[in-house]
Amino acid sequence: MKLLYITLLITGLCISSTYAQTNAAKTVNYSFDKASITVCNYDTKSVVFSRVFSDTTALQELNELSCPFKPVFLRAEIREGILIACELWNDHREYNAQENGRVLIPVKDMEGAESYALPPNYRLEIEGNTATFSFSSPYGNEMYDFTLEDRYVIVLSKDEFK
Repeated sequence: MKLLYITLLITGLCISSTYAQTNAAKTVNYSFDKASITVCNYDTKSVVFSRVFSDTTALQELNELSCPFKPVFLRAEIREGILIACELWNDHREYNAQENGRVLIPVKDMEGAESYALPPNYRLEIEGNTATFSFSSPYGNEMYDFTLEDRYVIVLSKDEFK
């Protein structure tokens, strides 16, 4: 009888351990695939300009655009649909994400390293092997006599599929 109880206990522990391992939150790593930015007239939605960046070398052109800061994720770690860490192209630094993936805190205390709050309307969508970050915000620019709105999308691919 003791042998039966011991066998049941061991079986229960094995099943419990297997269940816990298969349901544990997985961190998935993604890397830069492409990005696009479209700037529109905020009121009429007519496009002022649009650019697509298909590689990290092309991202240099982003600095020439008169748009507010946009984080460019070279790498992102995502757990259960929430950004938990990243590396930004903007400064090639690593960040931990806090406050449900909305605030980026530098991993190392370095001179010039800043924390970034992502816009409240940013979205992260995971579909298949891609993670898509979307940002949209109105802003002013002295070159235009109307309010602009930028629509910024960055697509990352799951590392194991690159």
